[in-house]
Amino acid sequence: LAVEIAGRLDEERYGQGLIEDAQATAWACLGNAYRVASDLRRAEEALDEAEVHLERSGGEAYAEAQIVSFRASLRSAQGRYPEAAGLLNRALAIYRQAKDRHFEGKTLIKKAAALAYDGKVRRAARLAQKGLSLIDPAEDPRLFITARHNLIGYLNEIGSPDEALETLRRTRRLYQDFGEPSHLARLSWLEGRITRDLGRLDEAESALKEARDFFVQHGIGLDAARVLLDLATVYDQRGDTAELKRLGAEMVPIFTSRDVHPEALAALALLQKAAAA
Repeated sequence: LAVEIAGRLDEERYGQGLIEDAQATAWACLGNAYRVASDLRRAEEALDEAEVHLERSGGEAYAEAQIVSFRASLRSAQGRYPEAAGLLNRALAIYRQAKDRHFEGKTLIKKAAALAYDGKVRRAARLAQKGLSLIDPAEDPRLFITARHNLIGYLNEIGSPDEALETLRRTRRLYQDFGEPSHLARLSWLEGRITRDLGRLDEAESALKEARDFFVQHGIGLDAARVLLDLATVYDQRGDTAELKRLGAEMVPIFTSRDVHPEALAALALLQKAAAA
């Protein structure tokens, strides 16, 4: 709707520059929405269109930073993590020049996520903590929850599942007070991974299934696929080959219906092979 409205604005009343700015922002937000919905090809196309309008408008700095940040999120979803980190460095330069601490912190949190996906988890934890120190929780409680959520995940990945679970329990009230249904689903996903790493497999299975059901119900295919991979590791640890085989069949349509990055497809191939064996 925003794209449609921005394309119909009266040039004589608003001026070409303002209209191009509005179109750039609308296309950028549409591209990010496609990315969230796991439609990565259309996300790329929408962000390309946003950059065309940004160039025509003269390239307002904050609009550029927003588009670059959305493009970085897309690169992370595509598994192109070093590119994502490089793009976020461009956005960081803009926010630091403007002395905008909140957006600098927000961008550091996003960069931490890209580094974590690229296997640089300890560095990611440091950046996430720095980002948390810069953002204003009252201004954006959703971002604060996301950052805390990510930091808990990093603690688990660097081998501190007990500390991660304790931090999660201290943060649970935030999810309940300020979180959205998607946050609660991601909380279940995170809790499933932590309890799995603590060897509490029944709890892990229950939490991961809850997260899977939410993502499947809402058509968030990429995250549903990732949850299923974590659920597969629970069945593997339990030695439940029948469930592994059934899960492999369940994953195929989710993986193949979207632009899932090669690492995930390779993981699926290995899972199918192991299940068949």
